Amino acid sequence: MSALSGGAPVLAGTPVPTSTATATSTQEVSIDPDLVTPGLGGFLTLFALAMALYFLGRGMARRVQRVNQRARLDAEERAEAAAARTSGDAGQPDGRREG
Repeated sequence: MSALSGGAPVLAGTPVPTSTATATSTQEVSIDPDLVTPGLGGFLTLFALAMALYFLGRGMARRVQRVNQRARLDAEERAEAAAARTSGDAGQPDGRREG
């Protein structure tokens, strides 16, 4: 390790500050965009987001199925109740119920 890096590894393309007070020009470092990648951190972040999306979608699908099933059962109950009312009314000629 060099004294300029302060114990930290020097990355390729990292401009190193000069020790002279008169150096005011900056060095331009050209970085090839094809060589820059998000790395392990980017992969792990994307993977975590994908897993969260999967589990959220799966939970949403289950809830939608439950709501649809409850709506179907409620519609069947209403249809049975309506059928029972109409069959009960059909037994009396004047439309009155027995009871």
